[in-house]
Amino acid sequence: MTGDECLSDAFKPTPVLDADGEEVVGLIEIPSTQVNKDSGASIDIGCGNAFGEEAEADGAEEKVNNVIDETFGFGLQLVPMGKRDLKEYLGDYCKKVRQLLKDDDKVSGPEVKAFTQSAPKICKYLLGQHADLEFYITRAMDPEGAMAFAYYGEGVNPKFIFIEAGMIKEKC
Repeated sequence: MTGDECLSDAFKPTPVLDADGEEVVGLIEIPSTQVNKDSGASIDIGCGNAFGEEAEADGAEEKVNNVIDETFGFGLQLVPMGKRDLKEYLGDYCKKVRQLLKDDDKVSGPEVKAFTQSAPKICKYLLGQHADLEFYITRAMDPEGAMAFAYYGEGVNPKFIFIEAGMIKEKC
């Protein structure tokens, strides 16, 4: 809706899995990492742990998240969101996405139907995870546009979840 770039296939998006290991159709997630703000180089320089332990950064570099940062990432901004706000946002957003899909000549009827059927499950999953999520808005700061939902699973860097039907796929 905003035209903002929110993620890249370079991050290798994967399906979101619920607590039972079942795919939540319509949601994708990408991992994030810390990078050196001056060079964009990954802080994890341990060559896949080839040396037996992670190499230590000297601490002088400023570290930023490669998804959130405005230079190396997508300029996402953290916003507060209560559960009621999330429920209202998801309802409105899914209606808008459905209408945009219906109005797009490149989107087939079965694709619109698939999103319509998956939307309640998407909303239920995200609402169920509310306490564990952080909410990010895109550069346009449009409260009606797409959001990224971050959670910390294993590790120190969050994974970011997106509603796939709300994204425009472009190949570069």
